[in-house]
Amino acid sequence: MRKILSISVLLVFIAAAGAYAQFGGQQAPKFYGEFKPVVGSWAEYQMNAKGAPSTRMKVAVVGKEGPNYWYETVMQGEMRMVTKMLVGGNPDDSKNLKRMIMKTGNEQALEMPVSGMGMGQQKGKAQKPKGKYIDKGMEKVTVPAGTFTAKHMQYKEGADVVDAWVSEKVPPYGLIKSKAKDFEMVLLGYGKGAKTLIKETPKKFQMPQMPQGMMQGMGVPED
Repeated sequence: MRKILSISVLLVFIAAAGAYAQFGGQQAPKFYGEFKPVVGSWAEYQMNAKGAPSTRMKVAVVGKEGPNYWYETVMQGEMRMVTKMLVGGNPDDSKNLKRMIMKTGNEQALEMPVSGMGMGQQKGKAQKPKGKYIDKGMEKVTVPAGTFTAKHMQYKEGADVVDAWVSEKVPPYGLIKSKAKDFEMVLLGYGKGAKTLIKETPKKFQMPQMPQGMMQGMGVPED
């Protein structure tokens, strides 16, 4: 991992996290950039977005199979959602995805058909930011996880301003805090020894079958 994450990596992280909070957890945050996993490493954040309930997110590397790693994201809002991916590299590059397991609340864990969802075939690409980056230098920043000496980066695009504080001491991506007009994300804790929250053998996901007689494009069966 680079000693200091690039600001472009952080901004995609922040934008995705904010979108997650604002849209009720329909999609987990994405990460872009160099991926050098260490089994057991984890970091947990609290995300607060205007008009949305506070949400917690934990990212962790929870195991290894051959050259591949199990990367797990846990979203804790009104309901807990766990996404566990076996990856051969950066988790957000879909060509690296080998397997994906999802568990919502107390429901049975489901293994998703990677090829069926159009994943694992094309490389994901991050959009290039269009705004201006400002290096604000090293600062002390205090979050629930403690006080850190961190690099403060700021991104401006029109009226939008995003601030991010990063440190190489925090695995696996370095983010300590991010802040925008209606969104804030702070580090709650980090460390080693992470274990998966999906204990049971997952069930293979089966695509629901169309009811017999259901006409394409209509919401009721034929008589």
